[in-house]
Amino acid sequence: MASGVPLDNSRRIAVAAFAAAGAGVVGLAGVQLCLRPGLPFDGVDLAQRAQYLERHGRCWSWGWMLAGIGALLVVNLYRVLAARWEGTCAGKCRMAMILATAGMGADFAGIALWMLVAPGLDAAGLSLVEKMAAALSLFAAKILYASAGVLLTLAGRREFPRPLFILSFGVWLAGLAVAIATARAAGSAQIWSLAALVVLFIAWSSLLGFHFLGLEAGRAGVAVFHPDPRD
Repeated sequence: MASGVPLDNSRRIAVAAFAAAGAGVVGLAGVQLCLRPGLPFDGVDLAQRAQYLERHGRCWSWGWMLAGIGALLVVNLYRVLAARWEGTCAGKCRMAMILATAGMGADFAGIALWMLVAPGLDAAGLSLVEKMAAALSLFAAKILYASAGVLLTLAGRREFPRPLFILSFGVWLAGLAVAIATARAAGSAQIWSLAALVVLFIAWSSLLGFHFLGLEAGRAGVAVFHPDPRD
């Protein structure tokens, strides 16, 4: 915006934040119900996991489709936040969207490997594919998402309540922790950092939604107030 005033899109941010939080909850359910037996985090033998993918291909695909929708909703939240602060912090917001879009591309590539390539492979093939998918979705994408989140948090720092501002950096640090654990092939650290990331993100996006919903309600209250001229 040329005026340098943040765009008043509080309701859209609230809706996008609640949608992203909801996708996080649904994604957790999808992992537990459809994906967990085929993922490397429980120490299950590769051959057993390959058999699970072959026998439960439809459930496996639906689980990853939910993950893809979640990634899309996260980037949509970034988009509406960037639109709000582009007038005052154009450089940060534009770079954040470049990073977030690149992160979504890496994430989708990893999801595509899991969903389309992994089923039907033997243990050796599955081992290679999951390493490639992890490099894309758990390393590259998490670094890009976290970097974009940091830039947007800095761009909107004047509008964030202090606890929400601090929680924001907890989310981004958890994302970087996932990337570090993936680079070190530390299985237990991957599990705990992923769990922390999901829980923190759901909490952050929910609180973000309530914050901007409150701003929208306050703005609407001011708009509808008409003092009596007789007073």
